[in-house]
Amino acid sequence: MSLLFDSNVFIYHLNGALGAYGQSLLKQGLLEGGAFSVISRIEVLGFPQPPAELEKASRLFEGLNQIELNAEIVAQTITLRQLRKIKIPDALIAASALHLGLPLVTHNTRDFQWITELKLIDPLVEPIL
Repeated sequence: MSLLFDSNVFIYHLNGALGAYGQSLLKQGLLEGGAFSVISRIEVLGFPQPPAELEKASRLFEGLNQIELNAEIVAQTITLRQLRKIKIPDALIAASALHLGLPLVTHNTRDFQWITELKLIDPLVEPIL
């Protein structure tokens, strides 16, 4: 696995707002066994939408590895929430990335930047090389 994607990456993609850099990261994830937390599937598919949009969103997860909750991810989530106020979905996603040692691709970097051991990649801000 190469990257773990936050829910907002999928939402930006579905809304046509991901941009070329973000699309390249998503393609990299598809080619290199990228992943997402089960909570992202719940967040993206768990709101009312027309059947065609729901099908499009469901297909987006194909080709990526869904990371299920396990005891280690739950324990890491609890630790993160004890350290700082963080929403449960964000804590679960961060804990999944930490557990797997993967960078987290998210545009929501502000909510995660305090987790020093978590590498963040903003898909809407291409790095200057």
